[in-house]
Amino acid sequence: MLKVGKLKSIIIAGVCFYCFTSCVVRVHAQQLNCGSDAPTIQWEEKFQQLIQTAAEQHQVSQRNSYTIPIIFHIVHGGEALGSTPNLYAVQINSQLTVLNQDFSANAYNKSNYPANAFVNWAINQNIATAALDSNGRIKIADMDIQFCLAQKDTNGNILSEPGIDRINFVDKGWNNPNQYTTQSSMKNFLDSVIKPQSIWDVRKYMNVWVTDKSNLLTYGGVSSVPPLSGLPDIVTGATDQTDGIWCYAGVVGSSQLFPSGSYVAPNIDGRTLTHEVGHYLGLRHIWGDAACGNDFCNDTPPASGQNTGAPTYPHNVGSCASPTNSPDGEMFMNFMDYTIGQSKYMFTNDQKIRAQTAMINSPFRNQLGTHNLCSTPQTINQIGNSYDFTITPNPAKDDLNLRFNESNKYHIRVFHPSGQSMISQYAEGTDVKLEIKNLPAGLYFVSVTANNTSITKKIIISP
Repeated sequence: MLKVGKLKSIIIAGVCFYCFTSCVVRVHAQQLNCGSDAPTIQWEEKFQQLIQTAAEQHQVSQRNSYTIPIIFHIVHGGEALGSTPNLYAVQINSQLTVLNQDFSANAYNKSNYPANAFVNWAINQNIATAALDSNGRIKIADMDIQFCLAQKDTNGNILSEPGIDRINFVDKGWNNPNQYTTQSSMKNFLDSVIKPQSIWDVRKYMNVWVTDKSNLLTYGGVSSVPPLSGLPDIVTGATDQTDGIWCYAGVVGSSQLFPSGSYVAPNIDGRTLTHEVGHYLGLRHIWGDAACGNDFCNDTPPASGQNTGAPTYPHNVGSCASPTNSPDGEMFMNFMDYTIGQSKYMFTNDQKIRAQTAMINSPFRNQLGTHNLCSTPQTINQIGNSYDFTITPNPAKDDLNLRFNESNKYHIRVFHPSGQSMISQYAEGTDVKLEIKNLPAGLYFVSVTANNTSITKKIIISP
Protein backbone atom coordinates (compact mmCIF):
# COMPACT_ATOMS: atom_id res chain seq x y z
CA MET A 1 0.00 0.00 0.00
CA LEU A 2 1.19 3.50 -0.77
CA LYS A 3 1.88 5.85 2.10
CA VAL A 4 -0.77 8.58 2.01
CA GLY A 5 0.20 12.19 2.70
CA LYS A 6 3.86 11.47 3.37
CA LEU A 7 6.01 13.26 0.78
CA LYS A 8 8.61 10.55 0.23
CA SER A 9 10.26 12.93 -2.28
CA ILE A 10 0.34 -7.39 -30.76
CA ILE A 11 -0.78 -5.28 -33.10
CA ILE A 12 2.39 -5.91 -34.98
CA ALA A 13 1.52 -9.61 -34.79
CA GLY A 14 -1.52 -8.83 -36.95
CA VAL A 15 0.73 -7.31 -39.58
CA CYS A 16 2.87 -10.25 -40.59
CA PHE A 17 6.51 -9.49 -39.80
CA TYR A 18 8.71 -9.12 -42.84
CA CYS A 19 12.43 -9.79 -42.76
CA PHE A 20 14.39 -6.69 -43.75
CA THR A 21 18.04 -6.61 -44.72
CA SER A 22 19.36 -3.31 -43.38
CA CYS A 23 19.21 -1.29 -40.21
CA VAL A 24 19.67 2.49 -40.01
CA VAL A 25 21.07 3.31 -36.55
CA ARG A 26 22.76 6.64 -35.99
CA VAL A 27 24.88 7.20 -32.89
CA HIS A 28 23.98 10.23 -30.79
CA ALA A 29 26.69 12.02 -28.84
CA GLN A 30 24.89 11.43 -25.56
CA GLN A 31 22.06 9.49 -24.01
CA LEU A 32 18.76 11.35 -24.33
CA ASN A 33 16.76 11.84 -21.15
CA CYS A 34 13.30 13.05 -20.12
CA GLY A 35 12.09 16.65 -20.23
CA SER A 36 8.85 16.13 -18.30
CA ASP A 37 8.17 18.47 -15.40
CA ALA A 38 7.63 16.95 -11.96
CA PRO A 39 4.10 17.32 -10.57
CA THR A 40 3.59 20.00 -7.93
CA ILE A 41 3.01 19.35 -4.24
CA GLN A 42 -0.61 20.48 -4.66
CA TRP A 43 -1.15 17.91 -7.41
CA GLU A 44 0.47 15.15 -5.34
CA GLU A 45 -1.61 15.92 -2.25
CA LYS A 46 -4.79 15.67 -4.32
CA PHE A 47 -3.54 12.50 -6.00
CA GLN A 48 -2.73 10.88 -2.65
CA GLN A 49 -6.28 11.58 -1.51
CA LEU A 50 -7.59 9.81 -4.62
CA ILE A 51 -5.26 6.85 -3.99
CA GLN A 52 -6.59 6.56 -0.44
CA THR A 53 -10.20 6.68 -1.68
CA ALA A 54 -9.46 4.08 -4.33
CA ALA A 55 -7.97 1.80 -1.66
CA GLU A 56 -10.91 2.26 0.71
CA GLN A 57 -13.43 1.57 -2.04
CA HIS A 58 -11.39 -1.27 -3.57
CA GLN A 59 -11.38 0.53 -6.91
CA VAL A 60 -7.95 -0.70 -7.97
CA SER A 61 -7.91 -4.41 -8.67
CA GLN A 62 -7.00 -6.95 -11.30
CA ARG A 63 -10.48 -6.44 -12.75
CA ASN A 64 -9.64 -2.93 -13.94
CA SER A 65 -8.18 -3.42 -17.40
CA TYR A 66 -7.84 -0.61 -19.90
CA THR A 67 -6.97 -0.32 -23.58
CA ILE A 68 -5.87 3.17 -24.60
CA PRO A 69 -6.15 4.28 -28.26
CA ILE A 70 -3.03 6.07 -29.52
CA ILE A 71 -2.69 8.50 -32.39
CA PHE A 72 0.88 9.20 -33.50
CA HIS A 73 1.13 12.65 -35.11
CA ILE A 74 4.21 12.26 -37.30
CA VAL A 75 5.43 15.79 -38.07
CA HIS A 76 7.82 15.84 -41.04
CA GLY A 77 9.11 18.19 -43.71
CA GLY A 78 8.55 15.96 -46.72
CA GLU A 79 11.34 13.50 -45.94
CA ALA A 80 11.19 10.13 -47.68
CA LEU A 81 8.94 7.61 -45.98
CA GLY A 82 11.00 5.59 -43.54
CA SER A 83 13.59 8.26 -42.77
CA THR A 84 13.64 10.37 -39.60
CA PRO A 85 11.19 11.84 -38.73
CA ASN A 86 8.77 10.38 -41.33
CA LEU A 87 8.88 6.88 -39.85
CA TYR A 88 7.48 3.74 -41.44
CA ALA A 89 4.19 2.49 -40.02
CA VAL A 90 5.91 -0.79 -39.15
CA GLN A 91 8.35 1.10 -36.90
CA ILE A 92 5.33 2.66 -35.15
CA ASN A 93 3.82 -0.81 -34.82
CA SER A 94 7.00 -2.08 -33.21
CA GLN A 95 6.73 0.71 -30.64
CA LEU A 96 3.18 -0.38 -29.84
CA THR A 97 4.39 -3.92 -29.27
CA VAL A 98 7.04 -2.68 -26.82
CA LEU A 99 4.45 -0.68 -24.87
CA ASN A 100 2.14 -3.65 -24.57
CA GLN A 101 4.97 -5.92 -23.47
CA ASP A 102 6.28 -3.47 -20.90
CA PHE A 103 2.90 -2.65 -19.37
CA SER A 104 1.89 -6.32 -19.09
CA ALA A 105 5.01 -7.49 -17.17
CA ASN A 106 6.32 -9.15 -20.34
CA ALA A 107 9.30 -6.96 -21.17
CA TYR A 108 11.57 -8.75 -23.63
CA ASN A 109 14.52 -8.58 -21.19
CA LYS A 110 12.70 -9.29 -17.90
CA SER A 111 14.73 -12.50 -17.50
CA ASN A 112 17.63 -10.22 -16.50
CA TYR A 113 15.92 -9.58 -13.15
CA PRO A 114 18.29 -11.02 -10.51
CA ALA A 115 16.93 -13.96 -8.53
CA ASN A 116 17.42 -12.14 -5.21
CA ALA A 117 16.57 -8.61 -6.35
CA PHE A 118 15.40 -6.39 -3.46
CA VAL A 119 14.50 -9.31 -1.21
CA ASN A 120 16.27 -7.69 1.74
CA TRP A 121 14.65 -4.33 1.03
CA ALA A 122 11.22 -5.98 0.99
CA ILE A 123 11.83 -7.68 4.35
CA ASN A 124 13.32 -4.61 6.03
CA GLN A 125 10.50 -2.34 4.87
CA ASN A 126 7.67 -4.83 5.46
CA ILE A 127 6.56 -4.52 1.86
CA ALA A 128 3.06 -5.94 1.35
CA THR A 129 2.80 -9.47 -0.01
CA ALA A 130 0.81 -8.19 -2.99
CA ALA A 131 3.92 -6.31 -4.12
CA LEU A 132 6.16 -9.41 -4.04
CA ASP A 133 6.63 -12.34 -6.37
CA SER A 134 7.01 -15.99 -5.39
CA ASN A 135 10.75 -15.48 -4.76
CA GLY A 136 10.12 -12.64 -2.33
CA ARG A 137 11.45 -10.07 -4.79
CA ILE A 138 9.73 -6.79 -5.59
CA LYS A 139 7.26 -7.98 -8.20
CA ILE A 140 7.36 -6.94 -11.84
CA ALA A 141 3.83 -5.60 -12.05
CA ASP A 142 1.27 -6.14 -14.77
CA MET A 143 -0.26 -2.66 -15.03
CA ASP A 144 -3.48 -4.00 -16.62
CA ILE A 145 -3.16 -1.25 -19.20
CA GLN A 146 -2.70 -1.95 -22.89
CA PHE A 147 -2.52 0.22 -26.00
CA CYS A 148 -3.86 0.04 -29.53
CA LEU A 149 -3.54 2.07 -32.70
CA ALA A 150 -6.63 4.21 -33.31
CA GLN A 151 -8.57 2.91 -36.31
CA LYS A 152 -10.74 6.02 -36.72
CA ASP A 153 -10.11 9.75 -36.93
CA THR A 154 -12.04 12.41 -35.05
CA ASN A 155 -14.82 12.32 -37.68
CA GLY A 156 -15.24 8.56 -37.47
CA ASN A 157 -13.43 7.82 -40.74
CA ILE A 158 -11.22 4.74 -40.96
CA LEU A 159 -7.55 5.75 -40.98
CA SER A 160 -5.57 4.59 -44.01
CA GLU A 161 -2.65 4.01 -41.62
CA PRO A 162 -3.99 2.88 -38.23
CA GLY A 163 -2.80 5.10 -35.40
CA ILE A 164 -0.93 7.51 -37.67
CA ASP A 165 -1.60 11.13 -38.60
CA ARG A 166 1.14 12.37 -40.96
CA ILE A 167 1.58 16.14 -40.94
CA ASN A 168 3.88 18.04 -43.31
CA PHE A 169 4.96 21.12 -41.34
CA VAL A 170 5.78 22.95 -44.59
CA ASP A 171 2.15 22.66 -45.70
CA LYS A 172 1.06 23.89 -42.26
CA GLY A 173 3.36 26.90 -42.40
CA TRP A 174 5.16 25.78 -39.25
CA ASN A 175 8.84 26.13 -38.51
CA ASN A 176 11.08 23.09 -38.61
CA PRO A 177 11.19 21.70 -35.04
CA ASN A 178 14.94 21.14 -35.32
CA GLN A 179 15.63 24.89 -35.35
CA TYR A 180 14.78 25.19 -31.64
CA THR A 181 18.01 24.77 -29.72
CA THR A 182 16.90 25.16 -26.09
CA GLN A 183 14.57 22.99 -24.03
CA SER A 184 12.28 25.93 -23.23
CA SER A 185 11.98 27.17 -26.83
CA MET A 186 11.18 23.67 -28.09
CA LYS A 187 8.53 23.14 -25.42
CA ASN A 188 7.01 26.52 -26.19
CA PHE A 189 6.86 25.69 -29.92
CA LEU A 190 5.17 22.37 -29.16
CA ASP A 191 2.62 23.85 -26.77
CA SER A 192 1.82 27.00 -28.72
CA VAL A 193 1.92 25.76 -32.32
CA ILE A 194 2.17 22.05 -33.01
CA LYS A 195 -0.08 20.65 -30.31
CA PRO A 196 -3.04 23.06 -30.45
CA GLN A 197 -3.13 22.92 -34.25
CA SER A 198 -3.07 19.13 -34.50
CA ILE A 199 -4.38 17.65 -31.23
CA TRP A 200 -7.21 15.10 -31.26
CA ASP A 201 -9.76 14.86 -28.44
CA VAL A 202 -7.69 14.12 -25.32
CA ARG A 203 -10.62 12.25 -23.75
CA LYS A 204 -10.62 9.78 -26.64
CA TYR A 205 -6.99 9.49 -27.76
CA MET A 206 -3.55 9.45 -26.21
CA ASN A 207 -1.83 11.99 -28.46
CA VAL A 208 1.84 11.30 -29.25
CA TRP A 209 3.76 13.80 -31.39
CA VAL A 210 6.84 12.53 -33.22
CA THR A 211 9.23 15.12 -34.67
CA ASP A 212 12.85 15.85 -35.45
CA LYS A 213 14.88 17.94 -32.98
CA SER A 214 18.08 19.92 -32.66
CA ASN A 215 21.18 17.95 -31.67
CA LEU A 216 21.62 20.50 -28.87
CA LEU A 217 18.54 19.26 -27.04
CA THR A 218 19.32 16.66 -24.39
CA TYR A 219 15.90 15.09 -23.94
CA GLY A 220 14.11 12.58 -26.12
CA GLY A 221 10.62 12.76 -24.66
CA VAL A 222 8.23 14.99 -22.71
CA SER A 223 4.87 14.10 -21.18
CA SER A 224 2.08 15.96 -19.45
CA VAL A 225 0.80 14.93 -16.01
CA PRO A 226 -2.79 13.65 -15.75
CA PRO A 227 -4.98 16.63 -14.82
CA LEU A 228 -7.18 16.19 -11.74
CA SER A 229 -10.64 17.65 -11.21
CA GLY A 230 -10.76 20.58 -8.82
CA LEU A 231 -7.23 21.76 -9.56
CA PRO A 232 -6.52 24.72 -11.84
CA ASP A 233 -4.62 24.08 -15.06
CA ILE A 234 -1.59 25.92 -13.72
CA VAL A 235 -0.96 23.04 -11.31
CA THR A 236 -0.17 20.53 -14.06
CA GLY A 237 0.16 22.76 -17.11
CA ALA A 238 -1.92 20.34 -19.23
CA THR A 239 -5.00 21.52 -21.09
CA ASP A 240 -7.20 19.96 -23.76
CA GLN A 241 -4.93 21.75 -26.26
CA THR A 242 -1.60 20.48 -24.94
CA ASP A 243 -2.16 17.17 -23.11
CA GLY A 244 -0.10 14.28 -24.42
CA ILE A 245 3.44 13.15 -25.18
CA TRP A 246 6.22 14.35 -27.47
CA CYS A 247 9.04 12.04 -28.60
CA TYR A 248 12.03 12.57 -30.80
CA ALA A 249 11.58 10.39 -33.89
CA GLY A 250 14.98 8.75 -33.43
CA VAL A 251 13.90 7.03 -30.18
CA VAL A 252 10.54 5.66 -31.36
CA GLY A 253 10.23 1.96 -32.10
CA SER A 254 12.33 -1.16 -31.60
CA SER A 255 15.36 -2.08 -33.67
CA GLN A 256 14.91 -5.68 -32.50
CA LEU A 257 11.38 -5.94 -33.85
CA PHE A 258 11.92 -3.77 -36.94
CA PRO A 259 15.62 -3.69 -37.79
CA SER A 260 15.06 -1.72 -40.99
CA GLY A 261 13.85 1.34 -39.12
CA SER A 262 15.59 4.65 -38.45
CA TYR A 263 16.98 4.94 -34.90
CA VAL A 264 19.47 6.96 -32.87
CA ALA A 265 21.61 4.88 -30.48
CA PRO A 266 21.55 4.13 -27.62
CA ASN A 267 17.76 4.70 -27.42
CA ILE A 268 16.80 2.02 -29.93
CA ASP A 269 14.29 -0.23 -28.19
CA GLY A 270 11.23 1.91 -27.52
CA ARG A 271 11.72 2.47 -23.79
CA THR A 272 11.65 6.28 -24.11
CA LEU A 273 7.92 6.16 -24.83
CA THR A 274 7.37 3.56 -22.10
CA HIS A 275 8.95 6.04 -19.66
CA GLU A 276 6.88 8.99 -20.91
CA VAL A 277 3.64 7.01 -20.80
CA GLY A 278 4.50 6.33 -17.16
CA HIS A 279 4.45 10.10 -16.56
CA TYR A 280 1.24 10.38 -18.60
CA LEU A 281 -0.30 7.95 -16.08
CA GLY A 282 0.96 9.75 -12.98
CA LEU A 283 4.30 8.06 -12.26
CA ARG A 284 7.30 10.02 -11.00
CA HIS A 285 10.98 9.47 -11.65
CA ILE A 286 12.36 6.69 -9.50
CA TRP A 287 14.62 9.10 -7.56
CA GLY A 288 11.75 11.51 -6.83
CA ASP A 289 13.43 14.36 -8.75
CA ALA A 290 15.70 15.08 -5.78
CA ALA A 291 18.62 13.41 -4.04
CA CYS A 292 17.04 10.43 -2.24
CA GLY A 293 13.70 12.07 -3.08
CA ASN A 294 10.12 10.91 -3.20
CA ASP A 295 8.38 8.95 -5.93
CA PHE A 296 5.54 8.06 -3.48
CA CYS A 297 5.92 4.31 -4.02
CA ASN A 298 6.87 2.19 -1.01
CA ASP A 299 8.14 -0.70 -3.12
CA THR A 300 10.81 1.34 -4.94
CA PRO A 301 14.00 1.83 -2.88
CA PRO A 302 15.21 5.44 -2.60
CA ALA A 303 17.81 6.57 -5.12
CA SER A 304 20.39 9.32 -4.82
CA GLY A 305 19.67 10.49 -8.35
CA GLN A 306 19.10 9.37 -11.89
CA ASN A 307 20.97 6.35 -13.21
CA THR A 308 22.24 6.17 -16.78
CA GLY A 309 24.00 3.61 -18.89
CA ALA A 310 23.83 -0.08 -17.97
CA PRO A 311 24.51 -0.68 -14.23
CA THR A 312 24.75 -4.11 -12.63
CA TYR A 313 22.89 -5.29 -9.54
CA PRO A 314 23.36 -4.32 -6.75
CA HIS A 315 24.00 -0.70 -7.67
CA ASN A 316 24.75 2.33 -5.46
CA VAL A 317 24.31 0.36 -2.24
CA GLY A 318 23.87 2.67 0.73
CA SER A 319 23.41 5.77 -1.41
CA CYS A 320 20.40 6.79 0.70
CA ALA A 321 20.19 6.56 4.49
CA SER A 322 16.60 7.25 5.57
CA PRO A 323 15.44 4.69 4.80
CA THR A 324 18.63 2.97 3.80
CA ASN A 325 18.69 1.10 0.51
CA SER A 326 21.39 -1.28 1.80
CA PRO A 327 22.17 -4.01 0.92
CA ASP A 328 20.16 -4.07 -2.32
CA GLY A 329 20.86 -0.61 -3.72
CA GLU A 330 18.82 1.32 -6.27
CA MET A 331 16.17 0.04 -8.69
CA PHE A 332 17.90 1.15 -11.89
CA MET A 333 15.93 -1.42 -13.91
CA ASN A 334 12.69 0.49 -13.34
CA PHE A 335 11.19 2.13 -16.41
CA MET A 336 11.08 5.45 -14.55
CA ASP A 337 14.88 5.68 -14.32
CA TYR A 338 17.21 6.95 -17.07
CA THR A 339 19.20 3.78 -17.75
CA ILE A 340 19.35 2.71 -21.38
CA GLY A 341 16.35 0.71 -22.47
CA GLN A 342 18.16 -2.60 -22.65
CA SER A 343 18.82 -2.36 -18.90
CA LYS A 344 15.28 -1.73 -17.66
CA TYR A 345 12.26 -3.94 -17.69
CA MET A 346 9.85 -3.29 -14.81
CA PHE A 347 7.13 -1.34 -13.08
CA THR A 348 6.10 -2.13 -9.49
CA ASN A 349 2.80 -2.75 -7.75
CA ASP A 350 2.67 0.72 -6.19
CA GLN A 351 3.35 2.26 -9.58
CA LYS A 352 0.43 0.25 -10.88
CA ILE A 353 -1.80 1.72 -8.16
CA ARG A 354 -0.83 5.22 -9.26
CA ALA A 355 -1.49 4.49 -12.94
CA GLN A 356 -4.84 2.85 -12.21
CA THR A 357 -5.83 5.77 -9.96
CA ALA A 358 -5.10 8.17 -12.82
CA MET A 359 -7.22 6.10 -15.19
CA ILE A 360 -10.12 6.13 -12.73
CA ASN A 361 -10.00 9.80 -11.76
CA SER A 362 -8.34 12.08 -14.31
CA PRO A 363 -10.91 13.74 -16.61
CA PHE A 364 -8.42 13.41 -19.50
CA ARG A 365 -7.86 9.70 -18.80
CA ASN A 366 -11.06 8.13 -17.46
CA GLN A 367 -12.87 7.96 -20.82
CA LEU A 368 -9.98 6.54 -22.84
CA GLY A 369 -10.88 3.27 -24.52
CA THR A 370 -14.65 3.78 -24.31
CA HIS A 371 -15.29 5.18 -27.81
CA ASN A 372 -14.77 2.12 -30.02
CA LEU A 373 -11.82 3.76 -31.75
CA CYS A 374 -9.48 0.85 -32.23
CA SER A 375 -9.35 -2.85 -32.69
CA THR A 376 -6.62 -5.41 -32.23
CA PRO A 377 -6.00 -7.66 -35.24
CA GLN A 378 -6.86 -11.20 -34.26
CA THR A 379 -6.17 -14.65 -35.65
CA ILE A 380 -8.86 -16.56 -37.47
CA ASN A 381 -8.93 -19.10 -34.63
CA GLN A 382 -9.84 -16.30 -32.22
CA ILE A 383 -12.68 -14.84 -34.29
CA GLY A 384 -14.01 -17.84 -36.18
CA ASN A 385 -14.43 -17.93 -39.96
CA SER A 386 -17.14 -15.25 -40.35
CA TYR A 387 -14.82 -12.61 -41.81
CA ASP A 388 -12.25 -14.91 -43.35
CA PHE A 389 -11.52 -14.55 -47.05
CA THR A 390 -9.54 -16.11 -49.86
CA ILE A 391 -7.35 -14.28 -52.37
CA THR A 392 -6.93 -15.46 -55.96
CA PRO A 393 -4.71 -15.51 -57.82
CA ASN A 394 -1.66 -15.25 -55.58
CA PRO A 395 0.83 -14.32 -57.00
CA ALA A 396 -1.20 -11.86 -59.09
CA LYS A 397 -0.46 -9.28 -61.76
CA ASP A 398 -3.54 -7.29 -62.79
CA ASP A 399 -6.41 -8.03 -60.38
CA LEU A 400 -7.04 -9.61 -57.00
CA ASN A 401 -10.26 -11.49 -56.31
CA LEU A 402 -11.34 -11.53 -52.66
CA ARG A 403 -14.08 -13.95 -51.64
CA PHE A 404 -15.53 -13.60 -48.13
CA ASN A 405 -17.29 -16.28 -46.10
CA GLU A 406 -19.98 -13.81 -45.10
CA SER A 407 -21.59 -10.77 -46.73
CA ASN A 408 -20.68 -7.63 -44.82
CA LYS A 409 -19.32 -4.10 -45.25
CA TYR A 410 -15.53 -4.31 -45.36
CA HIS A 411 -12.69 -1.81 -45.29
CA ILE A 412 -9.96 -3.23 -47.51
CA ARG A 413 -6.41 -1.94 -47.45
CA VAL A 414 -3.38 -3.06 -49.48
CA PHE A 415 -0.10 -1.89 -47.99
CA HIS A 416 3.63 -2.25 -48.53
CA PRO A 417 5.77 -3.93 -45.82
CA SER A 418 7.03 -0.43 -44.98
CA GLY A 419 3.47 0.38 -43.88
CA GLN A 420 2.71 2.66 -46.85
CA SER A 421 -0.95 2.33 -47.85
CA MET A 422 -1.32 1.62 -51.58
CA ILE A 423 -5.08 0.91 -51.84
CA SER A 424 -7.80 1.83 -49.36
CA GLN A 425 -11.47 1.31 -50.18
CA TYR A 426 -14.79 0.07 -48.83
CA ALA A 427 -16.71 -2.82 -50.31
CA GLU A 428 -19.84 -4.78 -49.49
CA GLY A 429 -20.87 -8.33 -50.29
CA THR A 430 -18.95 -11.58 -50.64
CA ASP A 431 -16.95 -11.03 -53.84
CA VAL A 432 -14.62 -8.06 -54.39
CA LYS A 433 -12.19 -7.34 -57.23
CA LEU A 434 -9.16 -5.08 -56.67
CA GLU A 435 -7.17 -3.65 -59.55
CA ILE A 436 -3.44 -3.86 -58.78
CA LYS A 437 -1.82 -3.46 -62.22
CA ASN A 438 -0.36 -0.06 -61.29
CA LEU A 439 1.46 -1.38 -58.20
CA PRO A 440 5.16 -2.27 -58.48
CA ALA A 441 6.01 -5.95 -58.23
CA GLY A 442 6.83 -7.29 -54.79
CA LEU A 443 5.47 -8.38 -51.42
CA TYR A 444 2.34 -6.68 -50.02
CA PHE A 445 -0.29 -7.26 -47.35
CA VAL A 446 -4.07 -7.18 -47.65
CA SER A 447 -5.86 -6.13 -44.46
CA VAL A 448 -9.64 -6.43 -44.14
CA THR A 449 -11.58 -4.83 -41.27
CA ALA A 450 -15.22 -5.42 -40.35
CA ASN A 451 -17.00 -4.78 -37.06
CA ASN A 452 -13.72 -3.86 -35.31
CA THR A 453 -12.07 -7.11 -36.37
CA SER A 454 -9.10 -7.23 -38.74
CA ILE A 455 -7.50 -10.06 -40.73
CA THR A 456 -4.26 -9.55 -42.66
CA LYS A 457 -2.84 -11.79 -45.39
CA LYS A 458 0.27 -11.72 -47.56
CA ILE A 459 0.22 -11.42 -51.37
CA ILE A 460 2.82 -11.32 -54.12
CA ILE A 461 2.44 -9.00 -57.12
CA SER A 462 4.23 -10.39 -60.15
CA PRO A 463 6.29 -8.32 -62.60
